[in-house]
Amino acid sequence: MTDNITVFIGSKNDFNDFINKQIEDDEKTIPFMELIQHYNARLRPTESGVKEHDLSDNIVVDNCIVRADDYGSVLEHVLTNFVNIVAINYDIEHLYIHNPPRKVLESLESFYDDIQYKGSQYVSLDRDKLREIYIKLCNDILGQKNCKKKMMSGMYRLITKNSDKPAVLMLYGPSGVGKTESAKSISRTMGGELLRIQFSMMQSNEAYNYIFGAEHSKNSLARDMLARESNVILIDEFDKVHPNFYNAFYELFDEGIFVDTNYRVDLRHTIIILTGNFESEEDIKRTLGPAMFSRIGACIQFEDITTEQKCDIIDKWYTNIVNNLEHDEKIFINKTDILSWFKENAERYDNIRILKTKLENAVFEKLTMEFIMK
Repeated sequence: MTDNITVFIGSKNDFNDFINKQIEDDEKTIPFMELIQHYNARLRPTESGVKEHDLSDNIVVDNCIVRADDYGSVLEHVLTNFVNIVAINYDIEHLYIHNPPRKVLESLESFYDDIQYKGSQYVSLDRDKLREIYIKLCNDILGQKNCKKKMMSGMYRLITKNSDKPAVLMLYGPSGVGKTESAKSISRTMGGELLRIQFSMMQSNEAYNYIFGAEHSKNSLARDMLARESNVILIDEFDKVHPNFYNAFYELFDEGIFVDTNYRVDLRHTIIILTGNFESEEDIKRTLGPAMFSRIGACIQFEDITTEQKCDIIDKWYTNIVNNLEHDEKIFINKTDILSWFKENAERYDNIRILKTKLENAVFEKLTMEFIMK
């Protein structure tokens, strides 16, 4: 039997921090996978390899920890028989469960009345936090002044608490002009690593299962969103997925709830950023359809970066690279013409990511020739 049950919904890091605060070093703690071994031994004692004295009833332990990754290692019947598996051999003082699938929750709630629910405490948005986001964006993303203003406006609605809907922002325009970097900057300010979903990879049956859910052992969008580090989610290249997949997002964008075959995720007051290489709002509406287009809170067009802005970016990246070099490496690189060459040829590069890569390659190739192959 189990005396105390805590269900934790949120990121792996937050769950680990929570567990570390709850459990003392001298307490006896058992992982869930060990319970599975003993449960299987009960069913097939001659095949399990578990010794008979380990199958005695009412083994007393202080804690049992069920981690989110554990569900992917078990068969379907383990989820539906979750309570029996936990109780069959052990008297557990406290059971800690991370991001359980729906069947596990149903098994628990049908048997236990007193379940504690804990979870990640995501940073909430207020005027001070929104101002901080804006300042960080201005530092991280050069240019795109109008885009930053519209992003702030699109997120401001979350401050008012008038509805539970997430803020859904579509950032569109040419590649490599700051769309993804803007999402990363916002997520860092909101307290965690960005959850980034790349729809350009979603072209197969496996993609359908990822979005709508299938076997509990498979990774899914819902499971990834449950475990997000911050309340910011980026769905990159939203225009690259089959239109049938958009059906999965109507309830999410309307009510902040995402449901698949195994999980229900509460995403109210979340910042959801979509990106696409669209040319206009009409292009977005035509590609996504009126139903999806009407659910997007703001469509924000990113412009091509000017040559002057590219030079500023080159200065910033070059400085960051050089600052991380050893003293003799700095002296050597600063004597080269790398910085001046890239600034003189900035117009060659339309994609900022490519420009950054070329600049880094130029620096490290020079260092390799001087300090490794000389």
